Amino acid sequence: MRVSPLSLALVLGASLLASTGHTAANPATLFDNPVLAKGKGFEIRQLELDDAITALKATLATQNQAISPREEPELRARMLERMILTRLLVQRATAADKSKARELADKFIADTKSKAPSEESYRRQLLATGLKPEVFEQKAFEQAVVEKVLEREIKAKLTVTDEQVRQFYLEGIDLQAQEVQETAQKIAAAGNQHTGIYQDATNRLAQIRQAHLARLERPEQVKAHLILFYTVDPVTRGPLVERELAAKLALATNTVKRLRAGADFATVAREVSEDPDVARTGGEYTASARTAMAPELLEALFRLPLNQVSDPIATRFGLYIARVDEKIPAGKLAFEQIAPELREILLTQGVERRLPAFAEQLRKEYEVQILDPDLAK
Repeated sequence: MRVSPLSLALVLGASLLASTGHTAANPATLFDNPVLAKGKGFEIRQLELDDAITALKATLATQNQAISPREEPELRARMLERMILTRLLVQRATAADKSKARELADKFIADTKSKAPSEESYRRQLLATGLKPEVFEQKAFEQAVVEKVLEREIKAKLTVTDEQVRQFYLEGIDLQAQEVQETAQKIAAAGNQHTGIYQDATNRLAQIRQAHLARLERPEQVKAHLILFYTVDPVTRGPLVERELAAKLALATNTVKRLRAGADFATVAREVSEDPDVARTGGEYTASARTAMAPELLEALFRLPLNQVSDPIATRFGLYIARVDEKIPAGKLAFEQIAPELREILLTQGVERRLPAFAEQLRKEYEVQILDPDLAK
């Protein structure tokens, strides 16, 4: 149920994608690049929207998803609305908002870079999504500015009570469930509890609550140390040549011998592992049956006896060496552990509820006009 302060998906295009900079256009292309929307201090042209849609398509393609021609007109209208909102919120930002956003964006960018084996790999991964690194980093900053403005303008004015947090934990009632629950109660109060509408509402409420409570249940977990040797190119996922594969297997076999002879796992991991996070984690991970992990590795982690160093585990992307340090039985997350996250979810939902009215207020204040009738909602 974790809420990320700055989501990569948002930066890459699932939400506030547009750059606040104007697309450069020479006189020869101005007629092919009309203004689609404008307001005080900004305008958005055709090529900017086209670029945003192209970047979103590239990002979705990396996730084996696509936008159908039938969906594109509505998507373009929604994207333009989000671009407008981004422009308005960035204009609304104070110097303090921008300073805090810079810290948040810099941390996000550093974390993203740390997950790539090298600076060149970082650049290649971004280019594969259709974004130059400098554009990605600018968008990360803009997204952070948006979040800081929303924090100041909306989130800081919201209150989530301890009772609401505990109700979320015990009953699975968040703001969405509360809204459905209130609808069902109004239908019942009107004497219509035997109707299909009432049944639909109660079924929906049960589904929401069940989903929330299920996410509070912690599955069986293992804490383990891992070392990775890639057997494919970490960026292209293309296979290594036979000579390189043999060298990786020899290195993995020798590493197992060192660990079984008593070498410190974290020290060896930082020395030889090709895991991009190893400098930060020392190879330490916690996994459950839900963890996105190679199935061969996941199976081995739950099968290995405690404190035993595995033989090299072959997966699609590489060879792993594992040692399981602790096995944690399934159970419900402790309230004290999860309460801050539940409170943050409720605050985020509160922001989402108030955002449409706030966006409309900004549109009036900045005199926003959408000039293309096909993109006007």
